[in-house]
Amino acid sequence: MASTETWLLALTSFRWMPFIWSTAAVATALVAGSLIFALAPLPNISMVFLMAVLFAAVSFGTWSAIYASLLSFLAYNFFFIEPLYTFQIAEPHELFALIVFLIVAIVTSALAGRVRDQARAANERARTMRRLYEFTWKLSGLTGVDAAADGAAGEIHISLRRPTVILLDQKGELLLAAARPPEDSLDRASLDAARLAFTRNEPAGFGTAALGDTAWHFIPLRTQRSVIGVVGVAKSENSIALDPEERTLLATLAELTATALDRAFLAHEMTTARSAAETERVRNILLASVSHDFRTPLASILGSATSLIDYRDQLDAPAQNDLLAQIKSEAEGLDVMVRNLLAIARIDAGALELTRDWVDLREIVERIVCAARRRETRLLLETTLPAELPMVRADAILVEQALSNVVNNAISHTPPGTRVMIDAQVSPDAVVLRVTDDGPGIPADILPRVFEKFVRSRRQNATRSDRGEGTGLGLAIAKGVVEAHGGSISAESPAAAGLSTRITLTFLREKPR
Repeated sequence: MASTETWLLALTSFRWMPFIWSTAAVATALVAGSLIFALAPLPNISMVFLMAVLFAAVSFGTWSAIYASLLSFLAYNFFFIEPLYTFQIAEPHELFALIVFLIVAIVTSALAGRVRDQARAANERARTMRRLYEFTWKLSGLTGVDAAADGAAGEIHISLRRPTVILLDQKGELLLAAARPPEDSLDRASLDAARLAFTRNEPAGFGTAALGDTAWHFIPLRTQRSVIGVVGVAKSENSIALDPEERTLLATLAELTATALDRAFLAHEMTTARSAAETERVRNILLASVSHDFRTPLASILGSATSLIDYRDQLDAPAQNDLLAQIKSEAEGLDVMVRNLLAIARIDAGALELTRDWVDLREIVERIVCAARRRETRLLLETTLPAELPMVRADAILVEQALSNVVNNAISHTPPGTRVMIDAQVSPDAVVLRVTDDGPGIPADILPRVFEKFVRSRRQNATRSDRGEGTGLGLAIAKGVVEAHGGSISAESPAAAGLSTRITLTFLREKPR
């Protein structure tokens, strides 16, 4: 019963069309030869049948050509060699000519079929090389591990015309990374075959000696460092095992896939290492900056408080008030530093929450100017605001902090007596605040990085209190706040006469509801 089913399967899978076309070609040669013989009798019509043999060889290969040779031999004998319409041969030279025709036809068919097979193999190799090139090109543009795995699974599925899965090692366990067509999971036997291929570093599954009864064939994904996973292909509908050409192609694709995935893993590791190094660098800079910039006001507060405690009875009221004013001033500076640190932490974490409401920028500017004049009695601070300064929807606390940081930056980086001017420009779409000073300006090497964290100018005036700007966070926070509101901030230096600095804050306008 099993042999009958095997025979029926082989019979149904046999390709009859080449032989049918070969028969038609010989029949066409027979008709053509008969017409030629009737119109102009020729001593040898066999060349017509050779054309049918060549047609079969070029079109369908060697076996179809041999079949056409034998069929042409019989047709030529039956219809054109005396006695006609029999397979008998009366003359010896006719027998010799018929044998020569058969030999020539078979040799010609073999050579033509070989040329066809070689041409087909060359075309197939060219297509394979093109597929490999396209495969490599597509994977080279994928940097993420998931994207590389998904792209590789799709290309292997297209190339081998079989369902494809890729499993990667995740902390000692093989997990499904990509599948084409999409698969959620594999059965237990297939997973066992995948683990066997991974641990043994050799193929497993159908077509191998290891768990050959499973529905998947797995091969390891090897890199120079280790085995990072496996790629598997399923049984196709028409064939069970992979032929040698498919095995070679799968091995090549698996090698390219392993290279692409290893590159993606290395890129991820480099990104992680770079991020960790940057985090460590920022942490070290922050600790160094905070420890340095906190030490000065804390020392001043401690000294003033100690003087008040130890020498209160010996100090008159003005001296005591002066010490208390110093404590208050330095505490305010520390408060600014702490608020800046908290703000930059929220900005870096993407957790800067805005409480938007209609904000009067004129009130914010006036409060900042009053506070700055109290701190710096020798400060020349001017404001030029339009009579009709529209309100903007923003977070009032954050906007005031951003603008205050810009003003404090101008104060702390310019010598005493410098003029600082705040003005505003109004357009239909935005309100622009500008803070301009006539100080020495920002050095050319600092200007492109002026809004980065921990960037400080070498021209900073040491005679003034930094007011929280010593950490180099003020302008970085201003940039984060303004951009969180959908606006923009820019720096220009020199702004006039080869000197001065201008910081421009742009807030978008919204129409009141």
